[in-house]
Amino acid sequence: MAKKNIDLAVVLHDDCDYKDWLVELKERFYSHRLKASCATNGYLLDFYWKLGRDIEAKQYTNTYGSGFYKNLSQDLKNEMPGVKGFSPINLRYMSKFFKLYAPLYSNIPQTAELFSDSLSDSNVPQVAEQFEKRQQPVDDFNLLFSIPWDHHRRIIDKCKDDMDKALLFVRKTWENNWGRDALLNWLDTDLYKLDGKAVTNFQSTLPERLQIIYADYRGIGKGVER
Repeated sequence: MAKKNIDLAVVLHDDCDYKDWLVELKERFYSHRLKASCATNGYLLDFYWKLGRDIEAKQYTNTYGSGFYKNLSQDLKNEMPGVKGFSPINLRYMSKFFKLYAPLYSNIPQTAELFSDSLSDSNVPQVAEQFEKRQQPVDDFNLLFSIPWDHHRRIIDKCKDDMDKALLFVRKTWENNWGRDALLNWLDTDLYKLDGKAVTNFQSTLPERLQIIYADYRGIGKGVER
């Protein structure tokens, strides 16, 4: 918990490491936002991933408590006026985003920076097109940067700390190009338990609103939101 009778904003602003980090985050964000215009939302997600990683590594929440998110949110907004996405809630999601998928990062360190850091300006459009057209298999780590951030938030809410379950919904979202409503419908089903198993009566037991979605998912019909 945060210590009582201290002005957290003053304490943090006197912390040289914290101030240097704010400057670094500002520079990193503007760099990533520029690249995001070329590669859909992937670079923005990469920024969120790394910010979540930084939050976990620096452990400011252990020192200053949950109030840290509010102060970081305000400081980022002050440094980058008009930029959205830095609410305390969203910052918490970034931390959860990193913690949930951290095992992927630790298991494949040689490719952990592939999405952004190893891409040259000349091949960014090509890679973005490959992701959009689903022209080749994508490993689990890079797949994280191929679906919208709002989808990630919904998946995190539903799957909590179950990485395997979350990855299933990430991959199915990418493979089927699910919109938000389609994803929310599937999150309310037992898709994770049923995936890969022979289920003969599953479709008939679904509510009517999900039967069309299930048929499309199985390649039987059409009509799922795209």
